[in-house]
Amino acid sequence: MLLLVVLFLALAIPASATQYNPPWAHNYGFLYPDGLDTRLPASNSATIQDLINYDGNYLPNYGASTGFMNFQDDAIFYVNGHGLWFGGETGGGGVEFYDGTTTSLLIAQYTDWLPPYDAYFLSDLSTELKDVLLAVYVVCYSGRTCPDTGNLVDMSASKGVDNVIGFKDPIGNIQSNYWSDRFWYRCLYGGQGGSHQSFKYV
Repeated sequence: MLLLVVLFLALAIPASATQYNPPWAHNYGFLYPDGLDTRLPASNSATIQDLINYDGNYLPNYGASTGFMNFQDDAIFYVNGHGLWFGGETGGGGVEFYDGTTTSLLIAQYTDWLPPYDAYFLSDLSTELKDVLLAVYVVCYSGRTCPDTGNLVDMSASKGVDNVIGFKDPIGNIQSNYWSDRFWYRCLYGGQGGSHQSFKYV
């Protein structure tokens, strides 16, 4: 299955000053009721962020309210989980957070569509994301535009996030975990031939 990655701007950038030193990074993984488990890659990403001088925080099974509030103070925001899918050709625009009991949503934009769960909308923000250097949505359809929920990548960039990564297509659990681990490994060590996806904080 072909995976399309959406990326805004270049990742080889120095970290700008943020309000926290070291800058905050929050990483969300979940054990969903259907068995999808993304906790280990979220833990791994936090560990690598600590090694490159961020304050990497691992948050397994937290709700969208926590993600929404932390995002506004983060330099790095990472989530690995379920995206939104409504059947047919309609999907994208959100992430399902799961706190171990309840599902809640982080959604790109507010429309007249009423979400079935507790929801938080990036469109409600003004300039609160201007210090975010990188948002990584390892989520099915996170780079796809949905008429009801918008596009996470586009909305994040429009709210000031410097670099945003998302997926236009579905991504399986094994593939998403592998992609995540390789991405953060390259952020730490660089790729072949010395090329880096580095955004080390100095």
